[in-house]
Amino acid sequence: MHPQNPSTCTQPWEALRADSLGWLLDQGRPNLHWRVLVDLVGRPADSPAVRRARGGANAAEPVAGLLTDLHPNGEWATREPTWKRDTGPGWRLVAAVQWGADPEDPRLHAASERVLDTAPGDGGLSRSTNARPDPQLTSRALETMIALGWLKHPRVQEWLAWFEATDDWHDDPVVCAAVLGSAAGRETLSESAVGGITRALTRARGDLRNPAHPNLEKTDLAEILAGLASAGIRWRPDWRTGLADLQALQDDRGRWSADRPEASPWVTLKATKALLTYAVDAGLPRFFPYPPGH
Repeated sequence: MHPQNPSTCTQPWEALRADSLGWLLDQGRPNLHWRVLVDLVGRPADSPAVRRARGGANAAEPVAGLLTDLHPNGEWATREPTWKRDTGPGWRLVAAVQWGADPEDPRLHAASERVLDTAPGDGGLSRSTNARPDPQLTSRALETMIALGWLKHPRVQEWLAWFEATDDWHDDPVVCAAVLGSAAGRETLSESAVGGITRALTRARGDLRNPAHPNLEKTDLAEILAGLASAGIRWRPDWRTGLADLQALQDDRGRWSADRPEASPWVTLKATKALLTYAVDAGLPRFFPYPPGH
């Protein structure tokens, strides 16, 4: 615990410049709403409020647009290669999940099953037949398939085992961030991901200080620090500079921007999660003078 003094946080909410929870809980964005209920409010994923919000998530943009070419049987009405950078059906599936798509949508179940049954790659996932497995691609696909309920599928288990058996991804923060959220119950894999994240946070990496959403082949401070929080990883002093940099990026309304001037609720969700989890241990500056909601 950081030594207490009047200018540092003694309560997590003091690290925020303002209370943005009401803004985040906008019922007009059900895809965001259910994620905020789970990630910040602490509602169980199967609670009535979460299920209500989640039921409208796939009709909301940008999820609806990402899935517009997806047929009920899991086929896509496009000839683009599955893993064509950013726009291929595989990446659209990954992005839809990051935008809060309802994981119980039968179309997503069918599409993800097709990926698992047909995707090329020996051990890890490859972009095309006969290509080498790609750690970034495999990690994002792994993260997505687990979010859609496929943890016990043999292909998912194969990907997890491949990450355990290889080490050429340990210094890639994109892979480490995605693997961390998929490593529950695998202590060695989790520690490898945390080690890579810690090294990234101790280096001067300006690219991590540019938050974005969704994150496909990049990552940032908001994603990796929120991922550590969600995984229940205990605070490490080596993360303080990164967390302080993230705190400094918020505006006077307690919100964070992505790659455009207006504030991003998704980046704000992740950044708030990180600060509420680690601000006191990090001894961050105290910004907010009274509890949110008062």
